[in-house]
Amino acid sequence: MRSVLNILIFLLTASVLHGQTTLDTAVNFTVKDVNGITHHLNDYLEQDKIVVIDFFTITCGPCITYAPLINESYTHFGCNTSNVVFLGINWGADNAGVANFGDVCGVHYPEISGTEGNGNNVAADYGIISYPTVILILPDSYIAEKYIWPPSTEHLDSIISAYGGIGWTCNTPVSGKDEIIGLNRILSMFPVPAHNLLTCTTSVYSPASIEVYSLTGNRLIPDIKVLPSSTTFIPTENLSDGYYLIVLRSAEGVVTDHKPFLVRKQ
Repeated sequence: MRSVLNILIFLLTASVLHGQTTLDTAVNFTVKDVNGITHHLNDYLEQDKIVVIDFFTITCGPCITYAPLINESYTHFGCNTSNVVFLGINWGADNAGVANFGDVCGVHYPEISGTEGNGNNVAADYGIISYPTVILILPDSYIAEKYIWPPSTEHLDSIISAYGGIGWTCNTPVSGKDEIIGLNRILSMFPVPAHNLLTCTTSVYSPASIEVYSLTGNRLIPDIKVLPSSTTFIPTENLSDGYYLIVLRSAEGVVTDHKPFLVRKQ
């Protein structure tokens, strides 16, 4: 019985360690995001910034689920204009793949691809082998949080604030039209998991459409028009078992909401 207990403890401990960096002190790095902007870690630390890094891949379900929540925390702390800097460091994908991931998931903090932005090397230097892994680095280079889980908005905001992060307003003006577009939301989906048809209830205040993507970013079902105060029916009979992503997009091409869903045939 004791040997079984020891094995269970070992497996539990291994799973916890699996998702965290192996370092105590941050290793400096230089990366270039998908927009061509260069980021030096030490430059941010020398400016007394707290640095939050989201290590992610573009194909993992939890990465897709938590990316927009991390983005909300990025917005809460001023979109990298306060004393907190958010960076998304990818492993495995190129600039185009990471840019598409950010577009679909509504990510606006700087994202660095694995193969073109130097993300692969940074992930290796930090010993990251599980995704998403979110860490927090203090200005003295100490990695105060090796694995923030879950990386939900509320949890991130609480932890970052505890280390002195200052909430700030993003310097991104929102016009009246943009404000209306931003109100478009996905309210519910039924059934879960879906079989041959998914019923999606939305709340939209401007012309919008629904698209369905695979977790690898391929658009599988394009441009299903969404009407105000209506229910949209999405055919899923041609989708294989697995997770997919519903994206609600405005007529201007702005992603206003998205949610993962599961297809499982009976």
